[in-house]
Amino acid sequence: MAIITISKGVGTDSEKIASKAAEKLGYEYIGKKLLAQIAKELNISKSDAKMYTQASSSRLMRYVDKYTCSIVQKVVDHEYGCFDDDKYYSVTKKLVEDVYKEGNAIILGWGAQCILKDKPDTLHVRFIQSEEKKIAAVMKKQNMDEASAREYIKKEEAELMQYIKHYFKEDWNNVHLYNLVIDTGNNSIDQAVNMICDNVKYKEDA
Repeated sequence: MAIITISKGVGTDSEKIASKAAEKLGYEYIGKKLLAQIAKELNISKSDAKMYTQASSSRLMRYVDKYTCSIVQKVVDHEYGCFDDDKYYSVTKKLVEDVYKEGNAIILGWGAQCILKDKPDTLHVRFIQSEEKKIAAVMKKQNMDEASAREYIKKEEAELMQYIKHYFKEDWNNVHLYNLVIDTGNNSIDQAVNMICDNVKYKEDA
């Protein structure tokens, strides 16, 4: 198996599941937050040297430069227009394609399920959860009241849907984009990890 892509709704423990699955499979885990961390560390001070050394061990460092990281950092920090910026699309598309060529990686986000949808040796996974559980997760993690959590979820997921629609002419929620859909509200982190790993093994044995 070359690449696993993960598309996720808000409040689905996606980072924990993706990183644990990558560890179990011996894959590289590549997500926006990791790239955002590297973006900050490319503007390194001496006191930050240790953190930079840790990040540099990632294969991701082969594919990125200061410009790539800075574009992603702005989106992560919601500094401007978020997903409607062509620069963000172009740098992340190239990153996803480069990672695919290398193989054995889990990519969280970036529309990778669309960028790589016609590529062989891919497993496209979607994480979902009920609205009630998403709200509860956001209230706890973001320390928000219920109304604020609802608005937060609505805004975040609207941006994701718009990005996929604008650049790929696809519906983010359309199941044909995914090989595996996991309800993280009804499955534990370990269960979700096992489902991903079992599907990888099945595809490799097929």
